[in-house]
Amino acid sequence: MTVVFVRLPLMSILSDLSERVPGRTFGPGSPEYDGGRTVFYGPGDPEAVIRPTTTAEVAAAVRAAIEANQPISVRSGGHGSMPTTEGILIDLSAINEIAVHDGALVTVGAGAHWGDVATALAPHGLGISSGDTLSVGVGGLALGGGIGWQVRTHGLTVDLVREIEVVTADGAVVTASAESHPDLFWALRGGGGNFGIATRFTLQASPVDGMVGGHVSFDQSEVGAVLRAWRDITVSSPDELNSTLVVMPALMPEMPAGPQLAVALQGTEDELRRLLEPLLSLPSVTDVSLGPVQYGELLEEGPPGRPPFRFVGGNGFVPDVSDELLAAAERASASEVPTMVMLRALGGAFSRVAPDATPIAFRDAQAFFIVNRLMPADTTDEQAAAVQAELDGALRFTSGRYSNFTDTFGDAVLETIYPPETLARLRRVKAEVDPGDVFRPPHHLTPA
Repeated sequence: MTVVFVRLPLMSILSDLSERVPGRTFGPGSPEYDGGRTVFYGPGDPEAVIRPTTTAEVAAAVRAAIEANQPISVRSGGHGSMPTTEGILIDLSAINEIAVHDGALVTVGAGAHWGDVATALAPHGLGISSGDTLSVGVGGLALGGGIGWQVRTHGLTVDLVREIEVVTADGAVVTASAESHPDLFWALRGGGGNFGIATRFTLQASPVDGMVGGHVSFDQSEVGAVLRAWRDITVSSPDELNSTLVVMPALMPEMPAGPQLAVALQGTEDELRRLLEPLLSLPSVTDVSLGPVQYGELLEEGPPGRPPFRFVGGNGFVPDVSDELLAAAERASASEVPTMVMLRALGGAFSRVAPDATPIAFRDAQAFFIVNRLMPADTTDEQAAAVQAELDGALRFTSGRYSNFTDTFGDAVLETIYPPETLARLRRVKAEVDPGDVFRPPHHLTPA
């Protein structure tokens, strides 16, 4: 039976929660409330914020919220979260410890940031392929996928997860792995926060010593040639080469328009330059900055807040980086309205995982593709729909979306993120572990 949430008086809610999670429950007007409710997209307006320091406190918070008939939202890093407008927000930021074990296994609290993980692992010569931004939270990325700087070398972040500690809808704490609660373990690695609150992850790290990388910039004179050369390098390169190519619009003087390549290789600088020679020899090259790097240096500072644009476009996995796709990407980037195009190299280890091994099913992809037109913030839905129809001409070459980069929601969107058989299996697991539909993240799966 689905839980029906009823709005109760605020003071009653705070009093009950404070008894169950003493010292960790905060209401409007307190600094702790403001710190917990604020995410990348701005501050939310929950009834209360609980900031647990232990898994037991998370479990108590879940039980208390359910008994108070309050919806539950979860914040880990807050980088990709939408503001919470009702119910109880459980902020995991204090559950952020990082521990290195034998065999390069690493246990990470869901509230840690990936920049902190990279810093903690650097003295051990280890890294875990994760997002590109220092401030991205461990929990959200590790439940949604994780396209990182070693995705071709070691796969997605979800492919590196070995165990997940999770608080379920009845307030129990279980450890999900391939051997224990295997269906839940499968669903958590790509199905998001639909099945419980993940508090800790055990992941397989890998050596990251001996990395080289950097950036190559191009002017706008031969965007098509840059795209094609990048494609040809990508489809024939070794797994140790990872790269992202972004065609930037003219936004500000300090950010020149044109293709920008970010690249990393476990190898030597000579090897990297040899692999990139078809790009480095193009006349449109304006800057080359390549050399030894530490893994943590590949992660960048995120923007200070939500950009003042309305993004219209989308993303998807590309099984064939064809000339037709690249021509469509070039046309999109040439628009008079600022448009960003991004291609990220996949294949390699990413594609050696079976499509049914995790909910991230589009494993035949050679690349990940994003196209976004940067429209004024006051763009109407009708104007956005007209632009979307234009950009769909480029997105038609994709086979499915990636949830972590998808900010539209609903059943129709879920059907583009997961193939039918994957979506059906996710709903069955949801029905088993959360039959009352307590957990409702933005990409919300209803029980089967």
